[in-house]
Amino acid sequence: MGPAPSRAIITVEVVFDWLKRRRPPGQEKPGETAPETGPVWHVYLDAGTVVAEDGRSGTRRAPLAGADRVRVVPLTGGNHHAGAQSGGWQVTLASAEGDVLLGAPLRDWQTARELARLICEKTELPLDELTQRMFSRVGQYIR
Repeated sequence: MGPAPSRAIITVEVVFDWLKRRRPPGQEKPGETAPETGPVWHVYLDAGTVVAEDGRSGTRRAPLAGADRVRVVPLTGGNHHAGAQSGGWQVTLASAEGDVLLGAPLRDWQTARELARLICEKTELPLDELTQRMFSRVGQYIR
């Protein structure tokens, strides 16, 4: 009997198997559900408040007073190592007095980044410098 396959080979095979089984949206087999897509944000200003509606009946609000930039904060639960599970991504309005949270944390960074981009666009606030650098590492730069 030969040596056991390495974990890396098994992992690669599992990933390829998963990719082969994925179907484009709208081409699911009976009983399958389409993969969940991210929210379609609608961001607007209402009497000094930033309002973000996620298109699924969820609304997030935060006062704009004193805010000077938009920030996305990774919530790592104190474990900053690469393999750590993320506790989510918090979008905030930052000021000298502290951050104002815009709703509950989001599950993935893409959704948080898109929400932050839209808030910057609507409020004309800049994206926080650390947030810019964090997202520039994934090939995206938000101004």
